[in-house]
Amino acid sequence: MDNPVLSYKGEKIEVKKIFNCLFENEATKELIRVWYQDFDGLLIYETCSDSLRKKRKISSGELFWDYERVWEGEST
Repeated sequence: MDNPVLSYKGEKIEVKKIFNCLFENEATKELIRVWYQDFDGLLIYETCSDSLRKKRKISSGELFWDYERVWEGEST
């Protein structure tokens, strides 16, 4: 079975799963966009307030403990 492939800055990246979802932290009102899950099981995201769009990593446990999904795009 083939894994999903993302195109990022002209480079193709093979990933475990594509998320493309927005999550909000109720306490801080921080919005993050989770892009995909890598092969280590970590979720790659960026904070919506970061103009540089720096990619960060978070575990799925941390994400679902601290954040609530507010929007879901297409996922594979």
